Amino acid sequence: MTPPLRYKCHTCDEWHVGLPSPAAPYPYPYFLVPEHERATRCVLTPDQCVVDDREFYVRASLPIHVHDVDVPLLYGVWVSLSAEHYQRFSRLLDDRARQPGESFFAWLCTPLMGYPDTLLLKTCIHVQAWPERPVVELEPTSHPLSVDYHHGVSVERALELVSPYVARAERG
Repeated sequence: MTPPLRYKCHTCDEWHVGLPSPAAPYPYPYFLVPEHERATRCVLTPDQCVVDDREFYVRASLPIHVHDVDVPLLYGVWVSLSAEHYQRFSRLLDDRARQPGESFFAWLCTPLMGYPDTLLLKTCIHVQAWPERPVVELEPTSHPLSVDYHHGVSVERALELVSPYVARAERG
């Protein structure tokens, strides 16, 4: 039996079983807006972001399979949608009756530590039943993130990937 994974949290300084779920607080283009202009140029919620009424972003979950572990490494990422897809997604967001099935083309808009530039990788997001966030599917390419997404990672690689986000991560 594989020993459980655990990590020491930066926030509470406690040990937790499993892998952390690193999450970006906002899409990268939001960061590019000068801080003093964000209140007038941006609308940011936990699940959506609009910049200058013409750039549309939604928060999604990007799972990476970890070999020999029951749960994936789950990144909280942001993706950009076209105006049309954003409008449709926004109507679905708070629909408690929504069901999985709809998908939207999107561009990844979150840099991930441990990988070369991940901005603007092609993705598809898949709507999940309420209240779950959509799940990201990466286009198959030779980019290391796409390779890891499609083939999974070892436990050691998963621990390496989460190490910048926690005080310490280990087996057992």
